Amino acid sequence: MKSSQVLSPENVINQWTSHFNDGDIESIAKMYHKESTLLPTFLPKILNTQVEIKDYFAKAKEGGVSVELSSTDFTINHISDDICMVTGSYTFELKSKGGSKYLSWFTFLLDLSDNSPIKHHHSSRVPFEFSLE
Repeated sequence: MKSSQVLSPENVINQWTSHFNDGDIESIAKMYHKESTLLPTFLPKILNTQVEIKDYFAKAKEGGVSVELSSTDFTINHISDDICMVTGSYTFELKSKGGSKYLSWFTFLLDLSDNSPIKHHHSSRVPFEFSLE
């Protein structure tokens, strides 16, 4: 992934979104480090192998799932020169559920010095039934 472009947190998140929406399973799987973990939005299981992560995205593609970043205004916390945590929100659309949309939060732990920068990814639906307003 690092090839000709400079890795930035924004580039990684935008590339992830593009790969997801293109159904490019190979490219999205390569973004995850071999020892990464994924806490997926639509599966009550921690995924911590390349096979599990790849299968999850393959099922999303089969189900016609797409994602749209809610904003490009991410919160980026730099832990070191190359390590950062990125948080934000995106909306998933599930064609298999009649086009239902699910606002979700994400956190990515990234190592920008690695060709597979995603070390950890947590995604969860926003619980609309709870509100402090």
